[in-house]
Amino acid sequence: MSALLALDELENSRVAHELIRLRLRVPIVHYLTSIHPKPLRMRWRQVHGESPHNGKLPDSVRPFITNPMMLAKLSSFVALYNRLDEGNSRSVTAAMLLSAWEVHGRVGSAGLDINAAWYAIRDVRSRIVGWERCARCQAMYIYEPNVSHARSCPFCRLALAKARC
Repeated sequence: MSALLALDELENSRVAHELIRLRLRVPIVHYLTSIHPKPLRMRWRQVHGESPHNGKLPDSVRPFITNPMMLAKLSSFVALYNRLDEGNSRSVTAAMLLSAWEVHGRVGSAGLDINAAWYAIRDVRSRIVGWERCARCQAMYIYEPNVSHARSCPFCRLALAKARC
């Protein structure tokens, strides 16, 4: 049985390493993997050649929603994560986050911060922000009435802006 635990710990360490390589903040990696922050900070220094970021983490995904394009990227990531997570539990796991990130990268959506992606999933699943279906295009998107860019469907907004050009 101890060999099985060792394999679980090894996989957890591998996932933590990948998340650090992708620049997921150390407190979030700690939360997802339960690995103590000290070895995670040491790993960050080994991988990136610098100390990990200090400072307060955002409370939610809201500060990351800076324009309709970012909302569309975050919404598409959450939709993909939800599709891949067959258990559809409310919790976010490190392995699922990494899997969704890899698939999302293959479909060509660059310019998304993994920290923003984690907050988006967490906030949608815990209902900190809404997860709405657009009445016009039927796409699901993050809805937040207190953020101007998140009051309507980003996909329809982007399509309308492109049609105007």
